[in-house]
Amino acid sequence: MNRIRTTAALGLVLSASLVTGCSGGAAPDAEAGGGETAKATGSASAAPKRPVYQGKPVPGLAAQPAWSLTDDESRHCAGRASGQDMSQSDVCTVGDAVILTGHRDGPSGTSIFTARLLDAESGKLRKKFDFPLPEESRGSASSPAAALAQVGEWRDGSPALLIRNREDTPASGLKKASTRTVLTMYAPSGEKLGSSSFDGDTHMSTPVRHGYLVDTSGFGAKFIPIGDGETLPTEVSDVDLKDAVGSGLGYASQKDISYQPYAWWLTAVDIRTGAKAWNTKDLAPPAAIAKLITPDKATSARLMPFQGDKALLEWSSYGDSEAVMTLIDVKSGRRLAEGPGIDTNGAIGDDGLAVSPDGKTAVVQYGKGAVAWNTETGKELWRQAADEVTIMPNALPGNGVLYAYLDGAGAALDARDKKLLFSGIEDMPQFTANGYAVVRSAEGLFVFATQPV
Repeated sequence: MNRIRTTAALGLVLSASLVTGCSGGAAPDAEAGGGETAKATGSASAAPKRPVYQGKPVPGLAAQPAWSLTDDESRHCAGRASGQDMSQSDVCTVGDAVILTGHRDGPSGTSIFTARLLDAESGKLRKKFDFPLPEESRGSASSPAAALAQVGEWRDGSPALLIRNREDTPASGLKKASTRTVLTMYAPSGEKLGSSSFDGDTHMSTPVRHGYLVDTSGFGAKFIPIGDGETLPTEVSDVDLKDAVGSGLGYASQKDISYQPYAWWLTAVDIRTGAKAWNTKDLAPPAAIAKLITPDKATSARLMPFQGDKALLEWSSYGDSEAVMTLIDVKSGRRLAEGPGIDTNGAIGDDGLAVSPDGKTAVVQYGKGAVAWNTETGKELWRQAADEVTIMPNALPGNGVLYAYLDGAGAALDARDKKLLFSGIEDMPQFTANGYAVVRSAEGLFVFATQPV
């Protein structure tokens, strides 16, 4: 029987219009970071000194950063709006912007949460957030920043920043003390998309998916909109939601196990209505899998995210490790392209996926090695050899480079033929939607323009 594995869809939906070579650092008066550091008092020489990048040049990135910030200015980034672990602050980009978070001392022993949304090209400040931290969060090094500023998607699937603010009102006269949670989502431009407030602090840790709070405190789930809109109830369980695919609230997959014949069919369910959209029992499997079907044994399938309303559907014969990747329309199950065969045996725990900005190239690692293929024609571009170290794809930003981990070590490979371009990347870049790469190191944060290789 196929194993259930969690797909980590990495490096998705980046802009194809990459910015080419940018040499030299930002000008001293560029105010990278929005002038959040100490301001000059007497002359331009009092401006904070920008850190110098100490790392080796990375293929696909300009030789010099477009702008940079010191470690003190950029110590924390943001969390993930849909994640369950609220302590991770490892997301530094949202659309065409850079997001940085932290906290500072406030009046009378209070602590102030801070977040800055910066233009990726120039480092200019787009929007700044400041508000008191909840008392129980004070003194934590990373948890407040990750929990209060998170990167997610708006209802149309576009990237968005979620800000969670708990407002405490002390008791006064006959009035009891009260707490209110305010959740607001912003576009990368800083434009406000929607905001909602709730009594208490229940939703300070509730996952948010595509502009909706995913409330699973009762039976099934409720989707509570941030901003205008109606709450949507559903019968789909929380277990199924973690691997939901497609834009908006999308589709969840449910196992449909049969013992006569042995099969592990898959039912796709519309999360908004709970209605069945399609079942792999009714779909024709790839020819290589169809020939393995017997009266006693049918197919197995696994659904994984891709881009927009396209998804990856992995087909196999029940109990076999031989599988075939396909690209489908997630609303109907209709096959768009048949990709390469893979061997799912010997998987290393996490799956990997990197997709080019135009969606035409994918590098997948769902078994015994990475495979690159053209998602329009299904043509295999290259395959990891049995005697090569494990290639775990991380990002495919469209500059001709695949950024990946080779047995856990960061590296850059030629996306066309997997030729090794550079190994030993200590800090894997994070890419923006307009062709910039954010690199964090002990010296600070550096933003490079990407360039073709």
